[in-house]
Amino acid sequence: MKTEKLYYKNPLQTSCEAVVIEKHPQGLIFDKTIAYPEGGGQVGDVGFLTRTSDNFQIPFFNTTKIKGRNIFLEDFPSIKVENLIIHHIDESFLEKIEEGDIFILEINKKNRSQNTLHHSALHLALMALEDIKPGIDQRIVGAKITDKYGRLDFAIDYKFSPELLKTLEDTCNKYIEENIPVEIYSHPKEPEALYWKCKNYSVPCGGTHCESTGNIGVVKIKRKSIGKNSERLIVEVPENNNFLNYYK
Repeated sequence: MKTEKLYYKNPLQTSCEAVVIEKHPQGLIFDKTIAYPEGGGQVGDVGFLTRTSDNFQIPFFNTTKIKGRNIFLEDFPSIKVENLIIHHIDESFLEKIEEGDIFILEINKKNRSQNTLHHSALHLALMALEDIKPGIDQRIVGAKITDKYGRLDFAIDYKFSPELLKTLEDTCNKYIEENIPVEIYSHPKEPEALYWKCKNYSVPCGGTHCESTGNIGVVKIKRKSIGKNSERLIVEVPENNNFLNYYK
């Protein structure tokens, strides 16, 4: 048993009809979903669930994945695929819902669009940073992508200088102006093992992304010291209504 991941088939879809296949202590598991679950640093989608039989509506405040099949590929990080996806709801609602109930799932599209832009912008910043400091991707020790920012934490013994940050920001905004296509493709041995590719730069990533760098709009890049041998790179993307309008 698994949840069909419609967000991979159409990342711009914002609603779908789905059947409850399991009640979990933390929420509901459906046969399919358009809600992206927390993973790879990206926060899970939020939104509303509306039962078709009586229009009973409840919010879901997070989306996570459980179980799944482990995969181990030589040139790809170990991940679980074919997961079950939990839509987190207040536990008081669980007694009012039965397996087999049909719901309309609707995500908060503004939240999703900004998560998506920050995720793509963070890859763009890392692409630019690796041109200057090859191999720095091996020093990444943490990541988080939200609708307000994307960040990468590095285990390094130096600080990112103002000159470096300006170069990164200028390079990213140049890539955005060039409107370079972004490609998402699968590993030949596993359809759920996905890569993000821009120009000749490719990294494993199963998050949500825009189709071209031009969708991002503009980025601001900052740094923060988080310890003696740790440095944080922060990418911020202003709200982008042009990209939001792509969501159905």
